[in-house]
Amino acid sequence: METIHIPIDAERIISTSSKGDQSKWRIGNKWVKQNARGYEGQAEVLASLVLECSTLDRSKYVVYQPCIIQLADGEQFDGCYSLDFRGTKQEVTLERLFEANFNSTDSITSNKTLSTIEKFELLMKQVEQYTGLVVNHQIAQLFAFDALILNEDRHTNNILFLYDPKEKTWELAPIFDNGLSLLSDEKDYAPSKPLTILKRRVKAKPLNSSFTKQLSLYEGPAFINKEKLVTAIEKSQYDFGRAKDVLLSQLRDPGLKHLFIEGSESID
Repeated sequence: METIHIPIDAERIISTSSKGDQSKWRIGNKWVKQNARGYEGQAEVLASLVLECSTLDRSKYVVYQPCIIQLADGEQFDGCYSLDFRGTKQEVTLERLFEANFNSTDSITSNKTLSTIEKFELLMKQVEQYTGLVVNHQIAQLFAFDALILNEDRHTNNILFLYDPKEKTWELAPIFDNGLSLLSDEKDYAPSKPLTILKRRVKAKPLNSSFTKQLSLYEGPAFINKEKLVTAIEKSQYDFGRAKDVLLSQLRDPGLKHLFIEGSESID
């Protein structure tokens, strides 16, 4: 496993999630993230492996690699890293996109009079109005992926758009930041508890706390090659720990069967 040395003058960036703060650093063209609440790095690496075994183009998701983070004083931590995908483009989260247009996603996502699909359609309508992009399929597919990996941190600052100021064009950023998935938060999901109990406690974001209801938004074709994924997991020399057990249990969930490409879903 690669060890990434953090120079003494490197800026520690505190990234805030729905669960608290996480330390990360920009080292060259790499973003390096330290585990904060459990095994976020393992979950991040395994989540990107799921996408590598999907029909998504490589440009549509970020690949994470495991690493040891060594500080200048010699202290070491587990974590992961990814390559910077932004280039010269400006990153604009879904939340900031709304704020820039004197609006807020909260007026939609927290509106209890709206159904999940109504919230989704309103958000997508506003996104198209602000950017010209029609990304209904991609965002619904993102929510389906989140249901598979039990991602509890897909808040509106974890859906990202990229703006090219030179060309004045918008695009949906690749899928990133999946660390709070697969029960990686050991403070909330104790390793001593059964997976069946813990999985029922995980809440989805941002439209509904139910993964099933957000999953229902996806009406596209199957996009996960289950057989390829299971083979990749078993052949990997990296120890995914409990993240592997959680994912394998998800692959056996009949409610997710329609996400698996025909001919690959029978693998247990």
